Amino acid sequence: MKTAVIYARYSSNSQTEQSIEGQLTVCQKYALDNGLQIVETYIDRAMTGTNDNRAAFQQMLADSEKNSKWEIVLVYALDRFGRNSTEVAVNKQRLRKNGKTLISATQRTSVNIDGSRNLDGILLENVYIGIAEYYSAELSEKILRGQKENRKKGFHCGGQIAYGYVSVDRKLQIVDEEAEAVRFIFDQYGHGVTVSKIIEQLTEKGYMHDGAKFKPSCIYSILRNKNYIGIYEYKGEVFTDIYPQIISHEAYTNVRTRIDANKTGSRSVQTNYLLRGKLKCGYCGQPISAESGTSRTKEKKFYYKCHGRKKYKNGCTKTTIKKELLEEFVVEFILGELKCKENIERAVDTLMSLQEKYLKDNPLLNNLKKEKKQLDTALNNLMRAIEAGIISATTQRRLNELEEQNTELERKILIEESKQAMLLDREQIEKYYIKALVLDPEKLINTLIKEIVLYNDKVEIYMNSPLRTSPDENRGFSFYTEVVNMPIERYSVKGTTYKRITLQMLV
Repeated sequence: MKTAVIYARYSSNSQTEQSIEGQLTVCQKYALDNGLQIVETYIDRAMTGTNDNRAAFQQMLADSEKNSKWEIVLVYALDRFGRNSTEVAVNKQRLRKNGKTLISATQRTSVNIDGSRNLDGILLENVYIGIAEYYSAELSEKILRGQKENRKKGFHCGGQIAYGYVSVDRKLQIVDEEAEAVRFIFDQYGHGVTVSKIIEQLTEKGYMHDGAKFKPSCIYSILRNKNYIGIYEYKGEVFTDIYPQIISHEAYTNVRTRIDANKTGSRSVQTNYLLRGKLKCGYCGQPISAESGTSRTKEKKFYYKCHGRKKYKNGCTKTTIKKELLEEFVVEFILGELKCKENIERAVDTLMSLQEKYLKDNPLLNNLKKEKKQLDTALNNLMRAIEAGIISATTQRRLNELEEQNTELERKILIEESKQAMLLDREQIEKYYIKALVLDPEKLINTLIKEIVLYNDKVEIYMNSPLRTSPDENRGFSFYTEVVNMPIERYSVKGTTYKRITLQMLV
């Protein structure tokens, strides 16, 4: 018997403690039906799923690395695990590295209970997580719009309040004693006094921060804070009516000039490769991996290189490809295909059929309803006998048994029907394809593309669902297109003519 843990979460804005109980009930029933032994339960209450800064969640991840005996993380739905697709992918990989598998009790996932890949589930999982993230972002936008209007009116909309201020009826007011400490810090630092000396002087004067002596990090935080000149920045917008001014602009500028002059070193910039894990060489079949290098002119270059060519010198003739060129080509191609309403409908049809297949592959609900119908018949027959005066201790005992069975069946049916409620409707999926995917190239590629096969003169793109231009719908989608002006070769498949245009992909 495989062992599993349950992870459950509810957010404070729309759910309650009952949500946790519902999640646990469904997960426990799923475990029972599928031969899983639950050995631990992790619960985050009133926590958002848009990031992984959740105590129980982090504990679960940490436990997965400690040679724990459990094998599976079971969640009610994938959005309980997380609504940020990037963090979900990272944390899934972390579990996978530790030999653990993520399974949903109500949705098809990319991996089965036995650890094997589920090809249908890969597409479904991407869309489930993507839609959850999209609607979460949409809700956040509505909240942010309301907060923006309040900020324009000078209201403080939550979050940490800078030292030197206090909130009174959502309006910030200056705390005189703390404001004196802030002015002293700016004055001393502006005159060249060291931070350690400033802390020493503040302590002598009796100034405290959160009931304790000032720390160097706290001093630097104050010196960099624009709130003290009456400026509050949020999401790229500037508000000037929230924080009353404590420091002059001149004093602030003087301090920031000195801080900037003392800065050393620089942060490295991370490069995101959109096609990582999707590329395969058309010549040797090896994966094509992301690479970077520096030219003779010290210019940083980013490209994709065949693993066979890298590992076995002169073993593969596949040339390297500029990252920007290939990624721009793939994204533009998919966006062009999504402009066709027929293609959107085909993609939605594919997902809807996968969901229907999932239901058909799980006939438990039909069996439960059949059993419930038989039980209702038995109960009706027994009630007619009682009404006819046929009643005894045995009759009463049988009635109690049937009513207990009926209650349990109703509970099981409710659980199974809740799975159907988790399925996406056509409107949701179509909205996701049209709006959300177009705005996020990475999600666009992860959701729609199964595999990209590269040659030196052409590219084959295989989709998770066939499009109107698909030569062979049984294989998904294979199509060749262009980056530069090249001769068009026409070819036929099943009596239909298609274009094959070669692609130049030079570094």
